[in-house]
Amino acid sequence: MSDLPPRPRLRRCLIARVDYGHAPLDVPPGWAEADLSRQSLDEALLVPRGAKGLCLRRADWALAWAGTREGSRLGDGLFVRLARIAARSGLALECRFPRHATSLASNLEAAGCVPDLWQTEADRSVPPLYEGLPKDLARLHLEHEWETALGAARGGAALLRVALVLAREGPQTAPLLAGRLGLTAGATRAYLGWMEDVALVRRTRGRYDLRHPLLGELFRSGAAAPPVSDAPPPAPRPPARRPIASVDRPEPSPVRSVERPEAIPVRRPSEVDWD
Repeated sequence: MSDLPPRPRLRRCLIARVDYGHAPLDVPPGWAEADLSRQSLDEALLVPRGAKGLCLRRADWALAWAGTREGSRLGDGLFVRLARIAARSGLALECRFPRHATSLASNLEAAGCVPDLWQTEADRSVPPLYEGLPKDLARLHLEHEWETALGAARGGAALLRVALVLAREGPQTAPLLAGRLGLTAGATRAYLGWMEDVALVRRTRGRYDLRHPLLGELFRSGAAAPPVSDAPPPAPRPPARRPIASVDRPEPSPVRSVERPEAIPVRRPSEVDWD
């Protein structure tokens, strides 16, 4: 597979799934471009007269647009409209995450259009964007790459725990990783699958690793490694009580006798049954 996505062709549909930091899809001369995350649906799908084809950046937004009122006003539906554009001229859809590419392909196939699918190869190579970047700027890009991918995935803190182990201990099989995290093998495989869906991990001969080695730098810095166990931290011990110096108390007034209420017992935190 080439490092660069192929050029779109006339009367065909190409889905190009490009990882963060890699070169975007190169559009042939005469093709129109639109961004589904920056334009209305009517604007994005308007192919100018004389244009040879249409390239949609952030095409994953088509999955969201399809369920809106604007999408329902397209008659047969958004993906039928896209299939017609592909058949009449040419269509290219650029997206970033594998699960979005799969959903786009299945929706287009249901509309009668079988797309060509190209994906950035998961060969653990560092994206070209990071070559020659100053350390601080590279760190910002790495954080953006991680956070935006995490926002498109499920799992939250569970995925962070997986990343911590892979970054510090290297490639792991799912059973080994499950034992390291104290999880079932099924749950661990689900988390790894979700991370594959957003191009955060790669799988090679049954072993999982971070998508590229620079991502591991996000989890190897700092003085102390955060814990990867779900066990709660031990409860803090109550501070030791200092002895209180005795104070001479005045005698009660002999003129007026006041009946004192019964003293309320005071219990220490260690004597209380919190269950």
